[in-house]
Amino acid sequence: MLTALRTGSVAASENQTVAGRGRQMTTWLLALTLMVVASGMAYTLWWPSVVRHQGWYWLAPADIWGTIRAAHWIDWGAFSYIYSSRAGLVTLPGFHVLLAPVVALSSALGLSESAPGIAPGVPKPQEWLLVGPIVLACSAMVLFAVDALARRLGGGLSRRRLLSLGAAAGLWPTVAIWGHGEDVLALGLAIYALVAILNDRLVAAGWLLGAALAMQLYVVALVPLFIGVVGFRKGAALIARGSIIPGFLLTAVLVPNFHGSIHALLDQPNFPSIDHATPWVLLAPKLAHGAVAAGPGRIVGLGLAVAGGFLAKRIRHKPVWIVWLAAVVLATRCLFESVMDPYYVMPAVVVALVAATDVGWTRFLGTCAAGAGLTVLTYFRPDMWAYWFEMAGATAALLALAWPGPRSHRFHLAHVPNVDRWYRSRVATPFRSQPAEPAI
Repeated sequence: MLTALRTGSVAASENQTVAGRGRQMTTWLLALTLMVVASGMAYTLWWPSVVRHQGWYWLAPADIWGTIRAAHWIDWGAFSYIYSSRAGLVTLPGFHVLLAPVVALSSALGLSESAPGIAPGVPKPQEWLLVGPIVLACSAMVLFAVDALARRLGGGLSRRRLLSLGAAAGLWPTVAIWGHGEDVLALGLAIYALVAILNDRLVAAGWLLGAALAMQLYVVALVPLFIGVVGFRKGAALIARGSIIPGFLLTAVLVPNFHGSIHALLDQPNFPSIDHATPWVLLAPKLAHGAVAAGPGRIVGLGLAVAGGFLAKRIRHKPVWIVWLAAVVLATRCLFESVMDPYYVMPAVVVALVAATDVGWTRFLGTCAAGAGLTVLTYFRPDMWAYWFEMAGATAALLALAWPGPRSHRFHLAHVPNVDRWYRSRVATPFRSQPAEPAI
């Protein structure tokens, strides 16, 4: 009787300790999100006046105005114009649908905004004061998703805190400099889908995958990997659920404007004179107004993603390897791009940092340094060959440092028969149960 009481009190004490650590981590992640929002707004509003001594304009992201313009068309009920109005939209309009009520409120308040493709535009667009914090706060989705995945891999509290700090640094340019909240939301939803798959919650994984695809189509590269982990039979149901949201949006844009929508979604035009050309631009189909079609070149990366799916089927009992393979798949997109934007490397960098939670501290810090170096290198503009080789070398270093190696032994318990009995006999101690840390 006394032994049972002691065991119960010890278990209750450990549960309270774990719950307290969970609350501490939640507070940490919320604080990081506030730091991203505050620093991003400070950069866009004060950098010109404090650093450049030119206080007559704000440094609001130029790309956000195309997103806002497309959201306006949705608010006006004009889906037929979102791909034909110089908004620069080359993905499904999931994020723009979410932003439509915000831009409607901006219009009701009479806030000024800049039109996409027009220079110099409005020097201090008031709408950025409303839209900016929302776009920057999208980073919270990735920060919480990354922590959930690191916790699923068994990462300790100190490692997870440093991981979230590195992820926040990797996300910051995407939302603060470029204003692409849709890329960040897509990554966060895709990571949550991966967590659901590793926990054998395939219904939730399907819906999360569909929401991620609705935000940004680069998530398509992860679909073969997900199918490889769950198997072809369960993968069919996963894809069926994951296609509902993007299928609805695709129908909504194809029916009123089939030609313009197909051109934007399949060709995905980009401009080598504006962004960073790579050697693949020599093979890219030429389009009007100096643009090239980025879509056909991405088929090579998609083919490698399919190969990664077959490899994932062989190693699906090792979740750390699956995460590392996801980073490889996302990195191949950058290596086969005809025209690069610096924020394209963000998903690979963030996922590689998560994979590095299973390696030693030296390699983990090296992975952080390699991710920072890759992010910075993509902003320099040497000739296209030097640019591509520098990016490829930094990417290879990032993935090599994040590689968990053959010593990784954390199994995917959902694929082991009699999971509870296996866990009690081989993982849990024979003296008392180990309470799992609650999900945040």
